[in-house]
Amino acid sequence: MRQPASVYARHARITAISLYGKVRRRALKAISSRDKNPQRQRERSSVGAPALKAAMSALGLSAGDLVMVHSGISRLGKVVGGPRAIFELIRERVGDEGHVLYPVFPFDTLMYPYLKSNPSFDVRTAPTRMGWLTEHALMSPGGSRSVHPTHSVLAFGPRSADFVKDHHLCLTPFADRSPYARLVDFGGKILLIGVGLSGMTSFHRTEDRLGERFPVRVYRPEVFRIRCVDAAGRSHEVSTLAHDPFISRIRDCDLMREEFLRSGVLREISVGDGVVGMIDARAMDDLLEDLCRNRSQTIYGRIWG
Repeated sequence: MRQPASVYARHARITAISLYGKVRRRALKAISSRDKNPQRQRERSSVGAPALKAAMSALGLSAGDLVMVHSGISRLGKVVGGPRAIFELIRERVGDEGHVLYPVFPFDTLMYPYLKSNPSFDVRTAPTRMGWLTEHALMSPGGSRSVHPTHSVLAFGPRSADFVKDHHLCLTPFADRSPYARLVDFGGKILLIGVGLSGMTSFHRTEDRLGERFPVRVYRPEVFRIRCVDAAGRSHEVSTLAHDPFISRIRDCDLMREEFLRSGVLREISVGDGVVGMIDARAMDDLLEDLCRNRSQTIYGRIWG
């Protein structure tokens, strides 16, 4: 299916910029290799629980909340207590009635080539490639993990199973019965620890919800059928579409940053060497639809042609 003309124009521009960047980096590397007095690396900040607790409190994470956590904790500096300290702090903030979701994807490449490799997926053994915090979460008791070969979610809380139970029935990872949809439907929040908008997959929920009304065709037409195994050892054949690598190349979630900050959808606080942010999931979904429908603005650039 033909894409809008703006998609092809943006792809050509990004390809040219990327090529220039590669040439420039090689030149700079050659110059720096001849430098006999390289600059010493700046010492990383030490970040303790009080600073993280204060940031989460100021951003509004509180008892009873539903929150999805995206993280790159090393970007904050040296976190005292490591991922365990952050994991326990988040659970403490939301309390016994709150719910915490972690994206625990078993791959760190593009979705399409990963599915082309015909992987198998077992919720009991599949790794996560989403950072140290998610690795700790997977080893922690009490979680419920969704059966999905690429965009699996791990949930904690009294109704954790309800958020993940139907993910294997979704033809696209962010469809109506997915954990990402339920995060929006139940007025959840998105906590960003050391990562920016580019490290957040929930943008795709709006695309899946709009479906044919979204101006960019983000999925390839091929349907992958992947063998998956649930927590009880039952086998499922999960059908899923894959994001088109051509379209993924032009994606830039930071195109939304100014609008998110201006509207209050995103709030941020500096912690250590990085930033901790909070997003209102439902407000983000509404804003993304408004920007797309009324201003033709998407994370794939402004749409025309």
